[in-house]
Amino acid sequence: MKVAVVYGSLSGNTERLAKGIFDKIQGFEKSLFNIKENPNIDDYDVVISGFWIDKSFPHKEMKEFISNLRNKKVFLFGTMGHFPDSEHGENCSRNMVGLIHESCKMIGYFLCNGKIDVRVLEGIKHMKAESVGEKAFKAHMLDEKNLLKYKILGEHVNEDDIAYCSSRVNERLKMEEELEKL
Repeated sequence: MKVAVVYGSLSGNTERLAKGIFDKIQGFEKSLFNIKENPNIDDYDVVISGFWIDKSFPHKEMKEFISNLRNKKVFLFGTMGHFPDSEHGENCSRNMVGLIHESCKMIGYFLCNGKIDVRVLEGIKHMKAESVGEKAFKAHMLDEKNLLKYKILGEHVNEDDIAYCSSRVNERLKMEEELEKL
């Protein structure tokens, strides 16, 4: 099986995770691509797509890329400025998996918390409650509680995240390889 790891990154989180995953894939022909390279993945059996979350979906370029995949085995991984095991994380999981075309086989996914790009935090600082809705404003305002959350998120992507995601990717690749032998 030929494996393509394709990623897009804003703050460096997803790039770090993508390169960590790529380095730990063993026993398969593999290539690493930045989505900005507009990679041709026609000759690849497995596409491992990495992205940052934007409004509960993979960012625009990756959302389009994933939606256009056909007849591939797909593993998705994303980084987000929130906790993956939250209600928001569950919505993001459903949204990203929902992008996969029926001709593809979903072999797994992974969401990881990550630091929020400073440009986003600067934008939050200037938000007005009436322009974004009171609930959204309160969820993102830079109060003591959210500053603590952003500090914790800023400690990711870390080596544990890379190890966990890489382990899952390798497990799924080996499983697919064995299934092909049956």
